[in-house]
Amino acid sequence: MLVQQRYRHIVRALQSQASVSTIDLSRALRVSVETVRRDLVHLEREGLLRRVYGGAVSVTRQRSSEPSFDRRSGIREKEKRVVGELVRSLVRPGQSIFLDVGTTGQAAAAALAPSFEGTIVTHSLLVANEIGRGAGAELVLAPGRLRRGEWSVSGTATHSFIRQMHFDVALLSCGGVDAAAGPTDFDFDDVEVKRTVARHSERSYILADSSKHGVVGRYVIGEWFDVNGLVTDAAPPEGLAVAVRAGGGEVIRPGAAGAPEQARPT
Repeated sequence: MLVQQRYRHIVRALQSQASVSTIDLSRALRVSVETVRRDLVHLEREGLLRRVYGGAVSVTRQRSSEPSFDRRSGIREKEKRVVGELVRSLVRPGQSIFLDVGTTGQAAAAALAPSFEGTIVTHSLLVANEIGRGAGAELVLAPGRLRRGEWSVSGTATHSFIRQMHFDVALLSCGGVDAAAGPTDFDFDDVEVKRTVARHSERSYILADSSKHGVVGRYVIGEWFDVNGLVTDAAPPEGLAVAVRAGGGEVIRPGAAGAPEQARPT
């Protein structure tokens, strides 16, 4: 394969998934690892990627932080409501559900509150407020240190409390979802809780609206084979969808097989 063809392949791969592996590129392009490394050096000089250990990341999709909660709460509200409605197809009456922090978790809580009958555990004050408005669900709020601005609790007490529980379904928020990097987020304490919850759940799903497709946060929540699927408002990039399914999970979105009718566009 000619060098310009290799460059185009690498750039297209980064458009589909925010990170690429040197070894995977070597296999796909049928060239040596050293050749791939030279290609990455050239593309980094052109400003098209940033090299990291073992590969490269997109310069436009990797983030070290996310906007404040107040800013996030006012954007993509419609898309988050779609994700919330889809969540209703994943739970059954009487189950124990973990519902995560964040604006997407709050949207899921708003969708579940009117009719869900079971137990919902959370460390989000906003999720607790939404569930508290309903009449059917038992609410369990984890203890911890208040994260001002995020309206959630975290820390050792939160983590210790979660370790003592088992869940039928975990609904986990995230900062980004990527084919190679997997689901990621920006707060270390929150990610530790998500990892523990996933290990203590029969099924776990990542909730992410389409603005998070291809975004890579600072901390890895887990591999795609660690969760049962991705719940999102629109079809993800092909590479991301393939990665989720290769891990044994499913992509749950409007219009897909099994999506609840009320979540489909009208």
